[in-house]
Amino acid sequence: MQISSGAGEGLGCDSLERLWLASAVNEMFHLYEAGGEDGLLADATFGAWIEHVEAARSSGVASITFSSSGTSGRPKRCSHTADALRTETAFLGELFRDRRRVVSLVPAHHAYGFLFAALLPDALGVDHVDATKLSPAEITRYLAPGDLVVTFPDRWRWLERSLPGWPEDVAGVVSTAPCPPDLIAALCERGLSAMTEVYGSSETAGVAVRRWPEVSYVLMPHWHFVEPISEDAPEVVHRSGRRLTLPDRIRLRDGNRFELAGRQDGAVQVGGINVYPDRVAARLRERLGVRDAAVRQMRPDEGSRLKAFIVPDVGADPTALRTDLYAWIDGALAVAERPMALTFGPRLPTGMMGKCADW
Repeated sequence: MQISSGAGEGLGCDSLERLWLASAVNEMFHLYEAGGEDGLLADATFGAWIEHVEAARSSGVASITFSSSGTSGRPKRCSHTADALRTETAFLGELFRDRRRVVSLVPAHHAYGFLFAALLPDALGVDHVDATKLSPAEITRYLAPGDLVVTFPDRWRWLERSLPGWPEDVAGVVSTAPCPPDLIAALCERGLSAMTEVYGSSETAGVAVRRWPEVSYVLMPHWHFVEPISEDAPEVVHRSGRRLTLPDRIRLRDGNRFELAGRQDGAVQVGGINVYPDRVAARLRERLGVRDAAVRQMRPDEGSRLKAFIVPDVGADPTALRTDLYAWIDGALAVAERPMALTFGPRLPTGMMGKCADW
């Protein structure tokens, strides 16, 4: 990927920010393998940093590291070889060979954004538009036939509610979490020509795709299931020999097709970020005045955030406890982790089988 150097353009940040940025670039592009990390602080221009990255690539550095969001716990660092990323990009290039431009509303320093906002436009030989900071009106003016719009489910929900219609022949891509079928249907009713869902993770990058209205995902040709296939803990092997366990349980269909059957680790997606409701519930139980708590993701008709059910201690004042909990939530939890609705009751709601039910 070639980027104009802009050699005289400074980074527009102070010394502490520059140190943080330099460490992030060094880690992501493995500059330490080529001994080029020191130059980032000495040559503090955007163009010079691009040259350091390109020099590392030219010297044989073959890996790129991405970080997960790390909303609960430390961010997970996941390295991918340049060959593996090129293999996926070649597949995506064939899948989207008719697209004339890529319009992205996703950060390019994560694996999904890097593939679609950096590598895919280069492979297709088309322009890329960074629309992450554009208003709905500006996006409407920018869109044109042949565009491929790339973002995650919550941003698609924002676009569906903000754009009254779509130009002819504008297609979409969604990843980071399963996209609600009602949302895709609404987007297509308003004129979106197609939607492709990409399934993967920070560890695997892309693994499978499905195109609306298909129900099953299809493995990308460079991935295969490890035999015998376990639906509860499915493993896949890359063409390169790399073997990984998928984060989700699956239901197998014919051949290399499958459907998702829920995360193995209990994570849900809020704003494109993995959060863990059980961990949030455990922290709520530690609060003074809380005897028990449960946390779930809202239903689509309720919103896209978390909600909590609180069982107060005997004698606790529910009004005062509610005020205290909302203040603690705002100050102690990351934005994506915050329950936006609190329900109080004498016991957790349960269904016929005795398991925690919705509320």
